[in-house]
Amino acid sequence: MNPRKIKFLLTAFVLLSALPLCMSCSTKSTAADVELNQEKPEAEPIKVLNSQEAKKLLAQQPNTIILDVRTPPEFAGGHLQNAQLINFNAPDFKEQIKRLDPTQPYLVYCAVGGRSKLAADIMHKMGFKQVYNVSQGFNAIKEAGVPVK
Repeated sequence: MNPRKIKFLLTAFVLLSALPLCMSCSTKSTAADVELNQEKPEAEPIKVLNSQEAKKLLAQQPNTIILDVRTPPEFAGGHLQNAQLINFNAPDFKEQIKRLDPTQPYLVYCAVGGRSKLAADIMHKMGFKQVYNVSQGFNAIKEAGVPVK
């Protein structure tokens, strides 16, 4: 074997042998690092409710905050009693959501369930603990007998 090959193999062997040592050094954490890297406690998954389940939830948990994520004209045409309007299509939608208390339970609805699902997903990612999405939308909730305004 020529000296050039031997030198190459020896260098490769040394580098490959040192690789695990370098990797183990980079994974050591101090107590401060661990504290900074801890994630927030995981919020409960979004619960998807049909109109009857939503009606039952509102009866059993009257402190649940109702969010209507439709447009202002849709809201003006009728909405659940005590619902707060936060238009999903508004440019400041996420800013409005940030102003809410993430520890409170929220029932989110729209016209048919699409926007409310997206809104509930955003809320969940923002750390909201209890988010209920009504999958069937406003008309189904109204037909179930939930009070409207």
